[in-house]
Amino acid sequence: MVDKIKKALYNADGTLNKTVLVALVSAILLLVQQLAQIMGLDLTGKIASAQDCINTVLTILTILGVVSVPKDGAMNEK
Repeated sequence: MVDKIKKALYNADGTLNKTVLVALVSAILLLVQQLAQIMGLDLTGKIASAQDCINTVLTILTILGVVSVPKDGAMNEK
């Protein structure tokens, strides 16, 4: 199982797979929000703020060319 996770997180050349990391961060934030809801906590505003911060970081990385978004909207890496 650990090998499968490593294969998903790393490219064949050993670099981090940015597309998987972006999706993973989004999924983790969603999981935290759902778990908090189960426990009766309302983190909607706080999670939204965290997502806004992550979106800003991704926008900056896109501007710098670290992450690229082609015309079809799918996330690719350089």
